[in-house]
Amino acid sequence: MHARTWAIGLSTLLVNVGAMAQAIVPGPVSVDLDLVASGLTAPVVATHAGDGSGRLFVVDQAGVVRIIDAAGNLLPEPFLDVTSIIVAVNPNFDERGLLGLAFHPNYANNGRFFVRYSVPRDGGPNEPCTPGPRGCHTSVLAEFHVSDDPNVADFSSLRELLRIDQPEFNHNSGHVAFGPDGMLYVSFGDGGGANDDLDEPDLPHGPLGNGQNPSTLLGAILRLDVDSPPDPGKAYHVPDDNPFLNMAEVQPEIFAYGFRNPYRFSFHPDTGALIVADVGQALFEEIDIVEPGSNHGWAVREGFECFDPFDPSVPPATCSDVGPVLGDPLIDPVAAYDHGDGTAIVGGFVYTANPASPMHGMYLFADWSLGFSPAAGRLFLLDALDGTGTIAELMPSTGPLERYVLGIGQDDQGNLYALLSSSLGPVGTTGQVYRLVPPCTPADLASPFAALDIYDLLTFLNAFADGQSAGDINEDGLFDFFDVQVFLDLFSTGCP
Repeated sequence: MHARTWAIGLSTLLVNVGAMAQAIVPGPVSVDLDLVASGLTAPVVATHAGDGSGRLFVVDQAGVVRIIDAAGNLLPEPFLDVTSIIVAVNPNFDERGLLGLAFHPNYANNGRFFVRYSVPRDGGPNEPCTPGPRGCHTSVLAEFHVSDDPNVADFSSLRELLRIDQPEFNHNSGHVAFGPDGMLYVSFGDGGGANDDLDEPDLPHGPLGNGQNPSTLLGAILRLDVDSPPDPGKAYHVPDDNPFLNMAEVQPEIFAYGFRNPYRFSFHPDTGALIVADVGQALFEEIDIVEPGSNHGWAVREGFECFDPFDPSVPPATCSDVGPVLGDPLIDPVAAYDHGDGTAIVGGFVYTANPASPMHGMYLFADWSLGFSPAAGRLFLLDALDGTGTIAELMPSTGPLERYVLGIGQDDQGNLYALLSSSLGPVGTTGQVYRLVPPCTPADLASPFAALDIYDLLTFLNAFADGQSAGDINEDGLFDFFDVQVFLDLFSTGCP
């Protein structure tokens, strides 16, 4: 294979600004949107069971999990319905509800799966709850099993693994996923409110905030073993190699901390790296590569900048570069952008479905919307996750989305999905699931064409016959037989 790829072309298109927020510009390719399902309320997760069935399971924040079967049909009966036990979500805007779903790696044989949802609670003296402005609640991690019907879960199998009280309605995160190590990873936001409530010290975030307090499970990503015998007093085993095991001032479940609202994470398909998108406060959105025990800075830092909870719109010139409790280094993100390009990052996946696509190997993610109204979600590509990458907008071929992006999904073939809604809150039936269909322009050719047709083929062959210069295609600047072979193979198979 030739060494040059579209990633190199993207790096020359954008300015790599290094350790600062990046300006996002239109990328060199667009993507088609293929409608897969509609009539949902607020689809926030789309995932697969890894059982070879070809089904896509869609988590609707309003409280149900729906199935899109292998034929592309949205089944009328929910796979799981937890509306009877979750909070009554606010139709105007809410971040609570049914938020996460992960199938056990051996689901095909054991039928086990895990979900995250919000249940009501009364709260303490300093916690005005529903009905009230803060909406405090309890986040629950629970296990279920499938019933004898593969398309219906057994609700009676519900087993709670973990309950965490949250002081406010927002920053719940809510993602759950199994890592390549077989452990279950679970993300929690800082408990809600602006500035980690450091500007309101009487509220239950404490003087450090939850993000920099490793004695709480809030503001952290947890790592749990759900296969070994449970530890005393717990419904799971804390892995023996968790980074903070046996440290008195740190909860042993914590894998990494210092997050504000890590809204979706995934694992790199080649390296296994944990990629986390963390929603920022007033200025910046960030992408983090998470290592065991890493501290990602909130609320001392936001993106690459220092953060002041009493003046959040103006980054201080200096701040500590270590955590206030453990004295551990604060880790910078690998990429960040400012609120001129969005308001809330939505984590995604490294695209792998079509090796011929120029998107292959790149991290595809999104932003919820440029503002609360009108809806203006965006899709993005990051061309490298090593801190040198640049961000480009992935524009739909039909134009701007003009909808909120609630999530990015992935099926068992590596295809990615945009989960959209026209409604600000979890209400109505405007929720939709779209398959993202990228161009299949050969990455090694750096072709100017976004799709392959007979005109492209003739143009290519004429250029080859004439010995025409091909720019960056090869080291010698000329088309060669390998280029023709790749192009013909792609032309004959078409886009998947």
